[in-house]
Amino acid sequence: MNFGISKVVSLDEIVNNEQLRIEQKISESSTTAVYRAFDEVLHRPVLLKVLHQHLAHDPVVRERFIREARSCAALRSEHIVQVYDLTEVEETPAIVMEFVEGKSLKEIIAEGEHRTFEFAKKVAVHVLRGLSIAHEKGIVHRDIKPGNILLSSNGIVKVTDFGLASFALSPTVTVEGMVLGTPAYMSPEQVQGEKIDARTDLFALGVTLVEVLSGERIFEGSTYSECMMKVLAFKESSLEKYNEVAPLEFVQFLKKLMNPKKEERFVSASEALQALGEKRSDVVPSLHTVKSALPRTRIATIVALTALALLVVFGWIKLSERQLAQKILQNYNDPTPPPPIDSSVLQEKNPQSTTDRAISQSSREHTQIDETEHTMHIAKDSGKVYFTSTPWAKVYVNNQLIGETPIATPVILAAGSHTVMFTNPSFEPIVQTITVDAHKEITVKGNFLEHVGYVMCTVVPWADVYIDEQYKDTTPLSKPIMVSAGKHTLRFKNSAFNDIVKEISISPKDTIHLSITFVK
Repeated sequence: MNFGISKVVSLDEIVNNEQLRIEQKISESSTTAVYRAFDEVLHRPVLLKVLHQHLAHDPVVRERFIREARSCAALRSEHIVQVYDLTEVEETPAIVMEFVEGKSLKEIIAEGEHRTFEFAKKVAVHVLRGLSIAHEKGIVHRDIKPGNILLSSNGIVKVTDFGLASFALSPTVTVEGMVLGTPAYMSPEQVQGEKIDARTDLFALGVTLVEVLSGERIFEGSTYSECMMKVLAFKESSLEKYNEVAPLEFVQFLKKLMNPKKEERFVSASEALQALGEKRSDVVPSLHTVKSALPRTRIATIVALTALALLVVFGWIKLSERQLAQKILQNYNDPTPPPPIDSSVLQEKNPQSTTDRAISQSSREHTQIDETEHTMHIAKDSGKVYFTSTPWAKVYVNNQLIGETPIATPVILAAGSHTVMFTNPSFEPIVQTITVDAHKEITVKGNFLEHVGYVMCTVVPWADVYIDEQYKDTTPLSKPIMVSAGKHTLRFKNSAFNDIVKEISISPKDTIHLSITFVK
């Protein structure tokens, strides 16, 4: 494999190139165009995924695209579509991938085929085997759905776009604060803009398996907002109706996959496989693996030398452990006391406490106030307040920054009235007045989605989309753009044409569809 960037060729040149011959364009997203091609050297069909030129000029986007492709190339499993090589097309990075003869799971579901428990279990086992390999490499797919799952002609289920889904949803090519992922398959933590991990993929797999069993998209809605609200209102007990089409054990498996609290889901794809009584498939061996036929005497010698080396290493580790233990005991017996913890309570008269430390993190990572600062001694006239928001938000109380959601532990506030503000750069601030009672707990929610609409537009040939002079996305859009309800100015920019400007007025939860064509 060549994981550098190979010879630069144009699409016209590559048609007659000795190695690759373009056959047809398959699809196009907001970040890439996908072609079916034929490798003339190895005599096999391949998939060519090309980054859009206007994104390739951004060095950060370009580097991320290449880095994600290299990460995907390290994933070797019969249940993951393989990355073969990196090349360039018209000075734009392109990925050469395995071409899978067969159908997507989306097509199979639409045709009403294989709507059985046996097929659903097969999909579950094969996808989990692929996920287990990826998750162990630290790669979370983020967009598991029927369209990203393929059934090959020889009956093998494969997951596609590993890591490239991560690229497509990265902040460098989307707008900060947007909810990322396909809404009908998103987990509650994705909807709320919280940190995601491998368990997010498990939830999406559960939604997909329900669709395989029944043909039903349980979170489908006419708008993004409706989808998200269904995800947030979901209870795993609602899956019990599928007892009629699947064994009780499999429905229980689905309920654990899709528990709204990710802490209650399977810890990993491997654990989910074990629950199905299955094992993870072996990793496809490296191309550089060579079988050895050493004489038995040489094998015995190698084993003996290896054992001796392990004994030496083990002895060194044990010595290091004793030295470390002695150091720990010395520190433990040190009579110097640790610095005292500030246990002041956040009150209107004392606006210090957790605020200054929370301000220090200004990135979009979901910061939280140190747990010790939330669980300190409660004054007699104080109460506990939990803050949640959809999606994420910075939370201010009486103009003092508390932190960024999700905030797991309660904030201690003096009894009385307080002004709370939730802010997110993609929405208008939400301001509320709350009343805190002594020794009571309350939860304050900020839901930006109740006050937004959606804009979906198609542009010929393409355009950068600006709303109120702020860049939002580049067409073709993979998802609607969220905007606050009210009047907005949309500007469509393409360097080859004059700008097109549109004025719109949108109501909460409405979706506006626009069709724009540039004419010289």
